[in-house]
Amino acid sequence: MERKENTYRATFLMSLFFILSTSAFLLTGCSPKPDGAYHGGAKHSLNRVKETPSPSFLGAEIIPIQSDGEEFYKAAGWLNDSSILYIANKGEGSLLYSYNLATGKSTLLFESEVPIISAEASPGKKMVMIHSAVSNEGILTIIDPRGKKLHSTNIDSYELNFEWNPFNEELILISAFTEEWDFSSYLWNLRENDLQEINLSEPFVRWISKEELVYQKWDEEGIALQAPLYSVSLNDNQPAEIEDDVFQFDSLSGYLLTVKIDEQANPQTAQYTVYGKGINPAASFDAPVLTSFSGWVVPFYDLMEEGQDFLYLRALHNGEADIYQEGFDLIRFNLGSKTEDLIFSGLANEPISCSPSSKMCLYGFQLEKVLNIDTKEIIELVQ
Repeated sequence: MERKENTYRATFLMSLFFILSTSAFLLTGCSPKPDGAYHGGAKHSLNRVKETPSPSFLGAEIIPIQSDGEEFYKAAGWLNDSSILYIANKGEGSLLYSYNLATGKSTLLFESEVPIISAEASPGKKMVMIHSAVSNEGILTIIDPRGKKLHSTNIDSYELNFEWNPFNEELILISAFTEEWDFSSYLWNLRENDLQEINLSEPFVRWISKEELVYQKWDEEGIALQAPLYSVSLNDNQPAEIEDDVFQFDSLSGYLLTVKIDEQANPQTAQYTVYGKGINPAASFDAPVLTSFSGWVVPFYDLMEEGQDFLYLRALHNGEADIYQEGFDLIRFNLGSKTEDLIFSGLANEPISCSPSSKMCLYGFQLEKVLNIDTKEIIELVQ
């Protein structure tokens, strides 16, 4: 098995730290995506201290989860407009449930004797991937929304990063890391149940078509905080540059997002650009940027209304992230009209995952709260 030796500069490791600390995730996908998941000791910890707005309940609209003898670990995204996935810990293992927010009904989908690190529904919500782990081995299991086991594979790894193909959800790209952050890449074809090692120059990639990926090409000898963005087809493996000097990128339901900072002319502002199908710019806007030891902080975000709206957290002004205390506005930016609405103010910079209809969003480091976009209320998910 070939592994790419880690010759990346410090910026790569900072980028990796950013992905691990904001994901998942990652990662889900969609705020700096919850993709990567470390599983060295595979132990969960919920010891987090964070300042958040005071929650409220909406009575019969949302019924909170009752934790009966189990420890709620985290929510894991949406199955449909009314049902979510969530992980609970019990003893040395974990349980994956679907939960209907309107009826309060929990359905056990999967039980693991070892900790579940993350779970993520496929783009079309037809399948669910479960990442569980023990020691230096990752276990990936695919089930249907009712809990029927469809596929499973084991990969030697210290940490895993995976990416569903939103254009063909029977394809999943996986990057497996060693403790030294060397990596191997795999393409998992679910239709044929075939896991094939492939040659990729970078571990963090996103799909932008059925067969095309995007990635940042970092200068191994340099210390730059931004890098050009390239696309490459799995068919011919011939890279092509899309954008230069990109700080961060992502793929949201097939839409490409780039974040750039003009370090010379305007280092206090981040430029967001969302590309539609075919890598055509759909909209672009600016936001204040906070600085950190690794460069800049890009607050969490998600795509809403099947690509019509971009939801993101925005700082009130630029400054240093370590001392910034003014909270974040939650902004909904319409990609068609180029207009924006203020949804919430005074929020913490924490992950967001919106329902398919975008009426509600999960929010928080464990996605433990629900944002009602229409009533602008925050509801605790677990009682």
